[in-house]
Amino acid sequence: MLRPVSFACAVLAIAGCSQFASLEERQQAQALWVSQQQVVAQYSDWDMHSRAFIKFEGGAYNISFRWQRDPDSFMLLLEAPFGQGVFRIESEPGEPYRLKLPDGRIFENLSAEALLEDVIGWSLPIGGLDYWIRGMPRPGSDYSHRVRTDGRTRSIKQDQWDISYLDYFEQQEDSRLPRKIELANDTITVRLVVERWQPAKQGASGSDLFPEFN
Repeated sequence: MLRPVSFACAVLAIAGCSQFASLEERQQAQALWVSQQQVVAQYSDWDMHSRAFIKFEGGAYNISFRWQRDPDSFMLLLEAPFGQGVFRIESEPGEPYRLKLPDGRIFENLSAEALLEDVIGWSLPIGGLDYWIRGMPRPGSDYSHRVRTDGRTRSIKQDQWDISYLDYFEQQEDSRLPRKIELANDTITVRLVVERWQPAKQGASGSDLFPEFN
């Protein structure tokens, strides 16, 4: 669950944001943020369709992926660059992550990040992304953050990543969820566009990944 945020931390987190005209507005924005964090923390399962632009020293790729998550399973379908097919990463509680390549080969590792790095040469911060995708800091690790006047997250700095929230969904039922996110560290930048959130469902396959995008 979320760690308590002290008043002093809250003021430091949003100090310097020119859009906050008074201390009272800063306090109000932080209170809204804490309230919204409690709500998005309850979003524990999803079937998310996304596109991403990934840039690093070795190249730059546009990819698409579908991420299905619930408390009992994890499944991520990643489009391979240059039409090489779809990588499938999956895991169950207490089990290592398994990466299945388009040619059928399977690799395993206790770390999803290390698995991607070892097999395809670049990685995503999946452990943090599990929370950052919802506009939340990852529990158990120091962070700083900035908030918008409506209480939604503007940015998070955590685990040597800078996460900027560029846009949110505006539909009432999804308005707390980010739509465009940029993640950057010293070696890689990831710009993520979420096409759609929906409740998790079973039976996703590689062929499901692209036709359902808008």
